[in-house]
Amino acid sequence: MHTLASDGGYSPSELVRKCAEANVTLIAITDHDTTSGLPEAAKEAARHGLSFVNGIELSTRFNEESIDILGYGIDPSDASLQDKLAFHRNQRMKRMTEMIGKCREQGFEITEEDVKKFVTGDTYSRPHLAKALEAKGYVRNVADAFDRFIGYGRPCYVQKAEEMDPREAIQLIHSAGGAAVLAHPVYYQLDDEVQKWVRLYGLDGIEIYHRDHSEKDIARFKKLAEQIEQDQSCSLFRTGGSDFHHESYGRTGEEIGLTKLPFEYARSLADAFNVK
Repeated sequence: MHTLASDGGYSPSELVRKCAEANVTLIAITDHDTTSGLPEAAKEAARHGLSFVNGIELSTRFNEESIDILGYGIDPSDASLQDKLAFHRNQRMKRMTEMIGKCREQGFEITEEDVKKFVTGDTYSRPHLAKALEAKGYVRNVADAFDRFIGYGRPCYVQKAEEMDPREAIQLIHSAGGAAVLAHPVYYQLDDEVQKWVRLYGLDGIEIYHRDHSEKDIARFKKLAEQIEQDQSCSLFRTGGSDFHHESYGRTGEEIGLTKLPFEYARSLADAFNVK
């Protein structure tokens, strides 16, 4: 899930309270390229008796495709992690400037100040630009902005100049004491690569359950995890969640608590990091 620290719509404490109201029992906050929301979220989770796992979502690039890697159980105080996150947040800011320029080329009267109004943390993300376009009346909502203008391959899209590759992201998560998990694999066609990443880089798991995963997708990724475990004599985490940002973002199936994760899978991850 994502908070105002990156591209979510609620503060860490607000989001945790919503999770408690939805009867979610074990949660992780995985903001993009920042851990700044974790202390507040952990404190609020303790108040509500919720099990809480530190997390992060790292953007990487492989074969010209954007691949997200989730890190669970990380130590937010790890110096190497924070140095790398600061660098990539700066890359996000540079990218945003270029995307705003492309929007202006499309005839949209939009400035960096317009976008900054929606940035409440230390990470600039495309949903912030989408909200600014919505506020100006150029798009119906965030989903519309992505579909027509700022999604991959659309006229205002810009790739970040420097991105980690999956190997670097996995190693960074490991160095911070965490487990690296491939996020929402339905977005990619990487089944063969995933097997290599487990064998060569130590990828620790696959996100099996996600708002955009159909029952067929879930069965496919469960089978992939089982096959890798058999072939490589290893054990993989199976994770999942809502990938929640905000109700107004227009993403079908994103509601808190709607995407179910079998309890034994959630407990396996929590136990690995001594989360009660």
